[in-house]
Amino acid sequence: MKIRATLLSVLAFGAVVAVLCLMQYTGQSSGDASASTNPIPADLAAARESGPEPQPTPVALNRGPEVLDGFRGDVHPLLSGSTRMEVSAEWTPVSEGRDELHRKLHPRLYAWFKNLQPTRPRQTYTEREFSAFLPETLGEVGQVWALDDDKIVSMLKQFHPRPSLHLVAAGRRAGPDGAFAMLRAVSPSYADIVFRIHAEFYLTPDDWPADQPRFHAWYTPAYLSGRILVNRQTGTVDYFRMGLPTDKALNVHLTLVSRGIGDVRQARDIVRVERMELSGGDAALVEKISWPKALPLAETQSRLAKVFFKFLEIDWLPFDQALVKARSLDRPIFAVVSWGAFEDQSC
Repeated sequence: MKIRATLLSVLAFGAVVAVLCLMQYTGQSSGDASASTNPIPADLAAARESGPEPQPTPVALNRGPEVLDGFRGDVHPLLSGSTRMEVSAEWTPVSEGRDELHRKLHPRLYAWFKNLQPTRPRQTYTEREFSAFLPETLGEVGQVWALDDDKIVSMLKQFHPRPSLHLVAAGRRAGPDGAFAMLRAVSPSYADIVFRIHAEFYLTPDDWPADQPRFHAWYTPAYLSGRILVNRQTGTVDYFRMGLPTDKALNVHLTLVSRGIGDVRQARDIVRVERMELSGGDAALVEKISWPKALPLAETQSRLAKVFFKFLEIDWLPFDQALVKARSLDRPIFAVVSWGAFEDQSC
């Protein structure tokens, strides 16, 4: 869970002296009187520029034995035709975040988050790239499989040159990592595949001066979801979309860590991004096709989320419904109150 941060210190960097205010890792909300008196964990406070990078403890996947690896070859047999799809990338700026990081970081650093644009606004993909989203063998509706991380990372480079499916942003629980897909629907002519990807992007520029304090910056979307529509008759991909969900008010986590200036110091925020998307092909096809075998999209997305988070198997209820059910079963209520989402990477 992301935590509130407070103003820590003033630092100097660059040929022209500039002021940077970093936020201290507190472990509690600023309004919590029980905040720790030793706010920086010992393993992070001990780290120095010459020491190893601290690695967060990852959250384990909830992947069962029924979830097999997907296709790992060059071109999937289903994609026997020639696909040349131009995919457009759109990436809107971050909003002003919950912790107002834009007011606390030097503009030169905050620009790493604010000025992001797709590496390639348009790129053509073929059956080779799209094969990464397919299972080894197409099975029944509801089939789930793991995607090829390396090939997914290659496509994410249309957004930014340094994506990763292994989340390591400091000061938060990392993971669960990875990418999984589900066969949502099939017809004699088409297969509809829905997928979910957990990724983050390392933003520190390669040309950051070696004689300046080292800053590590990460941009972590809540997750990326999408679908791919395979034409089983022509052996082509007719529609593809991958994008950041916008159903929650905040959907991206920003992290910046300074190293080489005394103790490790961290600044974080959680923000909203209106659009981060790759798309190509005919989106209207999904609604035009008659699907004799299909799962509702919401159920598909819920089942994919459970591959990442075991706690989603709990029967969570809104409070008013929980009260009625508790009375009918004569059981106590276990209530959880949170300002952020548990089931994505933005919190």
